[in-house]
Amino acid sequence: MGSTGQKEAQARARAARVTRHGKDGPQVVAVTAHRWTDEAEAAFLDTLAASCNVTLSAATAGFSTEAIYRRRRTDPVFAERWQAALEQGYARIEMAVVARAGDAMEGFAPDPDSPIPAMTVQDAIAILKLHGPAVRGEGRAPGWRARPRSLDEVRDSILTKLEAIDAARREAGE
Repeated sequence: MGSTGQKEAQARARAARVTRHGKDGPQVVAVTAHRWTDEAEAAFLDTLAASCNVTLSAATAGFSTEAIYRRRRTDPVFAERWQAALEQGYARIEMAVVARAGDAMEGFAPDPDSPIPAMTVQDAIAILKLHGPAVRGEGRAPGWRARPRSLDEVRDSILTKLEAIDAARREAGE
């Protein structure tokens, strides 16, 4: 094999990776530019853990937010790592907001060496409000649809309401 053929084989070897899942189990696939790598995932998760900002984290990893969200929907392992990084970032921002509020009350300037990316208090509060439900496991995120209810839940809800209406009518008649 000539040096050109050898270089092409080396390039192909570097441009292949094993996926975690495929229709028949793990598979080797060709990789072109801007494919997901362990380095890209680490960059995304590190930035997410520091900032809780998906847009900034996606840009740091070199991907669009659409691609990142699609990956979270299709890769449960990545979704778990995302959640852990989000919880860590949320806690860091929460602590930073409290610390900066205390510093402001004492008359101290913000720490310029803080590991939290520069953001306004309004940005920090918006991020805490947006990610709070996912981190605390309460309610649902703003703008998300409610979970579809089962037929039994709907029936029980209707019967409860009908009983309340009946009771109100009896009370009004007495």
